[in-house]
Amino acid sequence: MPHSSFSLRPVFSHPGFLLTLLISTAGFFAAFIGQIVLESKYNKLDGGSAVGVPWFGIFLQLFINIGVFMTLATDSVGANRFQLSIFLAVALVMAVIGANLGIFQDESYYLAIGAGWILIAFVDILWILYFTSSDDAWFATIFDLGASQHFSSRSSSVTGFSAHRRGPSSRAGAGSAMGMSGPSGPVSYQGYAATKGGAGSIAGSRLGPATSVSVHDLQVDGSHAGTEPSLLGEATSEYHAPMLKARALYSYSASPDDPNEISFAKGEILDILDNSGKWWQARKTDGTKGIVPSNYLALH
Repeated sequence: MPHSSFSLRPVFSHPGFLLTLLISTAGFFAAFIGQIVLESKYNKLDGGSAVGVPWFGIFLQLFINIGVFMTLATDSVGANRFQLSIFLAVALVMAVIGANLGIFQDESYYLAIGAGWILIAFVDILWILYFTSSDDAWFATIFDLGASQHFSSRSSSVTGFSAHRRGPSSRAGAGSAMGMSGPSGPVSYQGYAATKGGAGSIAGSRLGPATSVSVHDLQVDGSHAGTEPSLLGEATSEYHAPMLKARALYSYSASPDDPNEISFAKGEILDILDNSGKWWQARKTDGTKGIVPSNYLALH
């Protein structure tokens, strides 16, 4: 499923967000209808107007509710958490002003406005705490209790990298993401590309176009100027980065529609072969390899 596809499943499978969305919507309608009645009362009594800061807060909260819903439905929490946190902080101030406007009055429409803003303020505080928490924070863990589906990493917007699930063409192995394509293809070593089995030259590149370099120009302690290209390629291809390990935060059952996925249990330790994107290449202790959702794991 593409990263930006719309689906109601993430919303309905997360009780914390489903409940807070319903509460915030109820609070919005209470404040909105109460403000309409207040406006009509002012117009009837003295021809004045009650239009002011509360109206700005009401429509700001409407757009925030829509924004949170769309963020959950498109599983883009990591991409939108910063913007949502900023606007939620402004909306919380508006909610406090609205609550103060209504709760100290006797008329029912004032009380409806105050009650609506109190509900909105309560939800806004919970959302701010969630969107500003790291993935392993205690509040995020509590808020996610009972959720059968978890959202993309909230850390993705901080690192500046977007997380997309890879299609079938990129699931062949971790090597393609790390710049290594097999025994006869290019292999990378500390940012340089080397073609194994070349005819006396190595194509090297580092953040720029490939450049032809003679093997005899390579000096290692002044004693390896005549190293065979094929042997150098083999030595390079045998380099391995330190193995990453991750602990499963939740249990996951592989989709029967995707043979590349693997299942794992909560607390299980997996070897991470490729941790780019939302779906990582992993290996279980029994040797089984496949892709796993990164938001279900925590790196050691």
